[in-house]
Amino acid sequence: MTKRFIYLFAALLCAFSCTQKTTPAPTLRVGMLNGLGSGHTNMTEAFAAANLDSHIKIRYITSADISNGVLNNLDVIIIPGGAGSMHTFSLGQTNIKLIKQFAENGGGILCICAGAYALSHTPDYACFGMNGAQVFDLDHSSRGQGLCSVALTEEGKKLFPELKDIDTLHIMFENGPMLVPADSAVLAESPATEYTPIALMLSDVHVGEEFQPGISPGKPFFLANNYGKGRIFTSIGHPEGSASFSWMIPRILFWCAGKEDQAYPVIYNAPYNDTEIIMSEEDLQKEGSLYRTFVYGTKEEKLKGIEWMMAHPSWSMKSWAPCLLYDKDPEVRIVAAKYISESELLTAKKDLEAAFAIESNETAKAEMQKAVEHIQSLYR
Repeated sequence: MTKRFIYLFAALLCAFSCTQKTTPAPTLRVGMLNGLGSGHTNMTEAFAAANLDSHIKIRYITSADISNGVLNNLDVIIIPGGAGSMHTFSLGQTNIKLIKQFAENGGGILCICAGAYALSHTPDYACFGMNGAQVFDLDHSSRGQGLCSVALTEEGKKLFPELKDIDTLHIMFENGPMLVPADSAVLAESPATEYTPIALMLSDVHVGEEFQPGISPGKPFFLANNYGKGRIFTSIGHPEGSASFSWMIPRILFWCAGKEDQAYPVIYNAPYNDTEIIMSEEDLQKEGSLYRTFVYGTKEEKLKGIEWMMAHPSWSMKSWAPCLLYDKDPEVRIVAAKYISESELLTAKKDLEAAFAIESNETAKAEMQKAVEHIQSLYR
């Protein structure tokens, strides 16, 4: 990363900090849907990202909680990644109706990846019909994963002013939906409005011969719309799982609640990775094979495995990193801590702190302390 690039970010942070209001942000009550459609990594990473802001009080909620009236005590709900149609199935029409009433009366919703599928108006698909979009080419939805190039629209720059002078962001994508506007006749009969693009996809993701190239560029990466009095923010990608961008989740949650005009702390760090990296089929196979390496491999094999992880935006392997903090070899523990720090793996915070507390090797302890301090610095 060039010095000029770093200086630019420093200037942006200073300028934004000096113009922020001093009114304390209100407490935001958020519910994270924990159901059959909620993938573990998706759910826990978004939950951890929401906790970056101490003004956000987040809890897990289930279908039973929704039926029992929990939405009456929440400002925003998150429908995380996982399985879109399973969200619809596990909630059932009874609870989906309650969610629609919640939004129509002013409640906010953040839907991510599979949540974007679930809230779409896609014909012949088990979905809610709330976010003003429908899935394009549903039969070829597993397009791939990686750090995708993304560009904010003018509306996006208003929501994320820290990034307004950055042409290209690189944010994690993992088989999110390619969205297009929902049929106008469908929207005419719904409280949902047309969506406004907040960020656009620049990358062309099409891993595998069956996937047509040229589909993803120009499709919305972030989009926003209203449902009655409520606000819905849809993300097809995963800022919560992207180094330097997890702070977007608290910002979005405040927007969903209609409280974006409140004081908000700057939580921005220079990007860990400022290049596009799309995982190939070979990469995805390598990713899966590393589990045996980390369980049965030699120290040298584990070190090479973590080095590979650091160069590839893995979706599944990152959940293995906390386990390596307790490896028998201090060198492995050191590089695991560095990986957690550089990738800003928020879900590993407690393991990182625990491993640091019991570390007996002086070199490893010093490196772990740096990692702990970096992760802790992200919280406000």
